[in-house]
Amino acid sequence: MNVSASATKVDREHSWTGNTKDWALSRYGAALAAVHAHGEETDLAKEIAVSLLTHWSIETGAGAGEFNYNVGNINVGSGAQNIKYFTVTDVDGTTHAERAFDSLTDGVEAYIALLNSSRYAAAAKKLADEPDQADWFVTLGKSGWFDPTKAKPASTWEAAAAAYAARRALLAQTVFGQ
Repeated sequence: MNVSASATKVDREHSWTGNTKDWALSRYGAALAAVHAHGEETDLAKEIAVSLLTHWSIETGAGAGEFNYNVGNINVGSGAQNIKYFTVTDVDGTTHAERAFDSLTDGVEAYIALLNSSRYAAAAKKLADEPDQADWFVTLGKSGWFDPTKAKPASTWEAAAAAYAARRALLAQTVFGQ
């Protein structure tokens, strides 16, 4: 765990309490607002927001594991300066530092900024082009966000894509009321 001296460790606190449906609706609203703020105003924005929500749902166990408004489980990058963080122990037993945010808006904006970074640019492009497809999610993983083949038990990229698609379909029903 490599955290700079200027970073501040904070307590890990749940940033959501309540039911899963309300979590999904509130996070969808935050995602949609962020997508609109970044210039996408069409119906495509709704599809992008559902896809972001789907990723966050997978990362946080539908909000049960969302701490300090870190919707995407963003790790502290090496050399990160003047940030807040908390520590977590992963399922593989390793301890690492994750970013802590003061608000949902801050957490979502950091997620969007990271998604638009050069490392994840290919995933962001796929998301913008075909937000209803799982390709962006697999590209995100292959760019370093996650790797199902290293999970315990190990999985496959195909299984990750299928799980994403199934979760997205459920969340789309939740937010669109269909």
